[in-house]
Amino acid sequence: MNIYKWFKIFNYDEFQALGLVSRTYTKELVDIGIKTFLVTQGNLVSITYEGVFLPIELNDKNPFEFEGFAVYRDPESSDVYFGFLQPEET
Repeated sequence: MNIYKWFKIFNYDEFQALGLVSRTYTKELVDIGIKTFLVTQGNLVSITYEGVFLPIELNDKNPFEFEGFAVYRDPESSDVYFGFLQPEET
C-alpha cells in the first residue's frame, strides 16, 4: 500500500462552475514549497504537475496513482487533493 502526503489543490464543483478549459493553481505546500498545478477540463478534469498528467477518477480509481503522484476527489466535499508518494520506512 502506497502512502501519500496530501494537499488540497481546488474544489471540483467550483472549477466546473467556472466553465473554464484550464486554470493554473499555485500553492505553498508545507515542507515542499511553492508548486504549480495545471487543471484542465476535457473528457475528465485532470491535473498536470511537472509533466505528469493525472485524470481525476480515471477508470473509477479514486485515488488515481501514477509515477509517484496521486490525485483524489473527496466524494462529500468535492475537494481535490494532490498526493506525493512518501518513501517507505525501513
